[in-house]
Amino acid sequence: MIKAEATINGVISRSAMMKTGKDGKPFTAMSVKVDITDRNGHGISVEISVGKDGYDAAEAAKYALGQRVEIAGTMNFKKRAERLYVNLSAKQITLNPTSLVDAVTGDLEFKGTLGKQIDRKTDKNGSDYQIFSGFSTEKVAETFEFTWVRFVRFSKEECNVLNPSGKVEVKGELELGSYQDKLNLSCRVKEISEWVKQPYPNTNQTA
Repeated sequence: MIKAEATINGVISRSAMMKTGKDGKPFTAMSVKVDITDRNGHGISVEISVGKDGYDAAEAAKYALGQRVEIAGTMNFKKRAERLYVNLSAKQITLNPTSLVDAVTGDLEFKGTLGKQIDRKTDKNGSDYQIFSGFSTEKVAETFEFTWVRFVRFSKEECNVLNPSGKVEVKGELELGSYQDKLNLSCRVKEISEWVKQPYPNTNQTA
């Protein structure tokens, strides 16, 4: 499971329209384009699918193509083949925000499995930190999709759950970046603890 309470600032790339959920209730749907740039100046454009409960035609008309918006809500990620899709369940939408800079900020929550490599390093100030990766698994039909997150943990304290292939629950600061023109996820760790994995039910679930 990977999700985030996040805020995005970007430009509407698909105007708002009404759609109907599986429960038969209407919701407002649109897409927002956000340019993501890494520390080396390389970047990609990310299309984020936004949904907001309920539909009001007059309100939706304001969410037109090319309009800059800032949206806060719950962000989810879906891996299909080599592509990572981003969905945002909106709680608040602000038109013409003060900032004109594309951005994605928020707090990430992760439950999954660590990779086999955990690097322990020391920065120029002599502070210890660890770099490691972990993946969340999603069952899709008869196959599995794996979404990886890169973690950085700044702490001098030992962590007894930080072991290769360990099951962990992590909370921290969300960072979106790009590598070889593909979107990737990073997180600056604030909390990490053991996660006891539950068995898969028969329906499609993330873990």
